[in-house]
Amino acid sequence: MKNTDILARTAQLARLADARVLDNPRVGAVLLHDGCIIGEGYHQQAGKAHAEVNCLASVREEDRPLIPAATLFVSLEPCCIKGRTPACTGLILKEHVRKVVFAQRDTTDEVSGRSAAILREASVRVKEYPDFAPTEDTNRNRLIYTTEQRPFILLKYAQSADGFLRPRDRSKKYWITNDISRRLVHRWRTCTNAVIVGARTIIEDEPKLNARFFPGPDPRPVIIDLHDRLSGREKIFSGGEQRPLVFTGRKPARLRADTVEVKEKDLNKKAIKKILRKLHELKFSHVTIEGGAVVLNAFLHHGFWDEARIFTGPQRFGHGLPAPELPATARSLSEERIGTDRLSTFRPAAGK
Repeated sequence: MKNTDILARTAQLARLADARVLDNPRVGAVLLHDGCIIGEGYHQQAGKAHAEVNCLASVREEDRPLIPAATLFVSLEPCCIKGRTPACTGLILKEHVRKVVFAQRDTTDEVSGRSAAILREASVRVKEYPDFAPTEDTNRNRLIYTTEQRPFILLKYAQSADGFLRPRDRSKKYWITNDISRRLVHRWRTCTNAVIVGARTIIEDEPKLNARFFPGPDPRPVIIDLHDRLSGREKIFSGGEQRPLVFTGRKPARLRADTVEVKEKDLNKKAIKKILRKLHELKFSHVTIEGGAVVLNAFLHHGFWDEARIFTGPQRFGHGLPAPELPATARSLSEERIGTDRLSTFRPAAGK
């Protein structure tokens, strides 16, 4: 069995994590002895056991004597700092693991390369796979969060077959996507710290912005209201698991929500940076922007996006609100059919 085969399994385990990891990375770990997996685990919640801890704890009692002769595979460099939990390097040494294989280094300043050095100094054999794509993909959030000091930004929206977000006649209720696609979106919501929308979306569409169609944590509703349109009577303020966070313009809004005064009239580059700085302070490592057109276009125009997932439904509106246009340099990552819908995924040009 190849090392990369086991690392691919650690990536699968890492993807089981949801937004409860907060600013921590999503990490999976596998313990392999003589070609057999004797332990697995992944990081499930910030402040609780890391992937390595859960992996070693999962080993059956009768297999524990095998640990020193086993190889520990981890999707990301083990941590070496004591934070909300003890350092994983300490546990690895305590359990006498003699060989560790991991993919990318953790880009946290206090960790990057230091953990590998600690293990090597203790005579642990360490092998790295920095260019291994499956784990690199699961670590993209962490890379953005630690190197750019902002959350990973996912854009998500649905458009008609002829490229509109909504028809001209808003009196008619409509769904662009099918039931399966909407359930998938709620699955994504369990994996993001916040769902960001503009005030007009809240007023006109009255979205709940929760994950009611899929088990898991609800994201925090974040509303950009730089023109102070919200009255406080909108349904988003009448309950829910997460208290909304509202970015206001030049006057504090009287809302049943936490508010941050941006002091900008428009969603320009300066305003976006202020918003992202606050979200980073709140330890949001992943946020999703779901609308409306003004918010989506502003983030696209100023280059603040890391991935876009676009649903295209089968119906045509003829006229209406045009969907955002991605930059010509955007890279197509994948395209798939979900029943009657098409899901297209894009990322910015390489190096952006």
